[in-house]
Amino acid sequence: MLLATDLDGTFLGGNLQSRLRLYQLIASRDDLVLVFVTGRGIESVMPLLADPTIPRPDYIVADVGATIVRGDTLLPVQELQEAIEAVWPGELVVADALAHISALQRQEVPQERRCSYFCEAHHIDDEVRRIVDQLDCDMLFSAGKYFDVLPRGVNKGNTVLKLVDHLGIDHDEVLVAGDTLNDLSMLRLNVKGVCVGRSEQELLDVTRDQPLTFHAEKAGAAGILEAIRHFSFIDAEIVDSFLSHEGELRGDADLVIVYHRLPFEEYMEDGKRLRRSHSSPNGIIPTLLSFFADGKVGSWVAWSIDDPELPRLEPRVTVDTEKYPNLHVARLGLTEDEVDIFYKRFSKEAFWPTLHTFWERASFNEDHWEVFVDVNERFARRAAEEAAENAVVWIHDYNLWMVPAYLRELRPDLTIAFFHHTYFPSADVFNVLPWRREIVGSLLQCDCPTSRTGWRSSSVTSPTISAC
Repeated sequence: MLLATDLDGTFLGGNLQSRLRLYQLIASRDDLVLVFVTGRGIESVMPLLADPTIPRPDYIVADVGATIVRGDTLLPVQELQEAIEAVWPGELVVADALAHISALQRQEVPQERRCSYFCEAHHIDDEVRRIVDQLDCDMLFSAGKYFDVLPRGVNKGNTVLKLVDHLGIDHDEVLVAGDTLNDLSMLRLNVKGVCVGRSEQELLDVTRDQPLTFHAEKAGAAGILEAIRHFSFIDAEIVDSFLSHEGELRGDADLVIVYHRLPFEEYMEDGKRLRRSHSSPNGIIPTLLSFFADGKVGSWVAWSIDDPELPRLEPRVTVDTEKYPNLHVARLGLTEDEVDIFYKRFSKEAFWPTLHTFWERASFNEDHWEVFVDVNERFARRAAEEAAENAVVWIHDYNLWMVPAYLRELRPDLTIAFFHHTYFPSADVFNVLPWRREIVGSLLQCDCPTSRTGWRSSSVTSPTISAC
């Protein structure tokens, strides 16, 4: 199927749990083509692409239909974009023609092949209509305040339809979703559509008698899930599994520490896997262990070498039943090669020099990044398996930068904290990382003040996010 969805109020609307369930369903389907359809310009959409919890779209229709690009490269779908460009008189021509209409307040937002204004409905009078018609353009008014001048015949719906035909997708396999009059052109395509809950009343009124348009009860993402089930795009049992709580990852730990080091040191002797205190605990491990001295139910997630030639790795063991009676270690089994790439090579060769402002010595390897992301995702899943409902998961240091993104997707109920043990570099240094968007997007999934202490003491927050 192809899902063409508006963003604000629709794909990005509803509660966090519903959004994550929809995003998980989309991520699980190789046969689903996702299209973001928005009135925003591409620059305004780009921050969403850095959020690892949001599935990356296959295509983006922006500027109320005037821009069409591929989601992976942001390059235009050339054939369709050229056709739009051919009927656009130019921004300066349109802006000059309407400059004397004082009631039209130009929107100061990045945009292409359109001119957008703020105004009230009565400001769009006969003179405005005459000027737009002479420019051989179309106009659109929505949400009681947004006025757009667009190329003739260009809107969200027409561009989506041209994309569907360009891709050779059967119209019966298309679902469009929206919530305002800005989306009406999509809902008039003679394809299946949904007005999600809390849609603009005018949109509901004009689509009420359309047999292919479903009016969902639930807002935002949950409304899209309703429509997918209603139109039987995906088997009802599969959709229901994403809507239900059955099979969710859940443990009993109120506090979960996620750290690359075990709270003890492992070694082999006479074919047995034994443990001892760390020879150089550096103060961090004793400090973290002290949080469990009062009997708090907790878990410590860390990696351990899992080799078929070594004794069996027990996935969950106690630490010290006398000092910490309710603390368990949840081992994440990694091979020697995985540890070598994820920690010893990539983290130390790409991130460590950058963190210490020696970025010219950093080595960036895309294959190693893939291993790093995979290991971080497995850390997240292990933490999700250990955490009780509404627990706190406390993640430590740069080699687990991507854990918050995957953990938030798996367990939206959790409070996620992050502590950075090293200095966070300034924006100009951090921005040399090829994966800076993904990293910042992941860190922004943290919602506990502890998670930001390390950033806010440096200059990383606003400057880095805006710069990268």
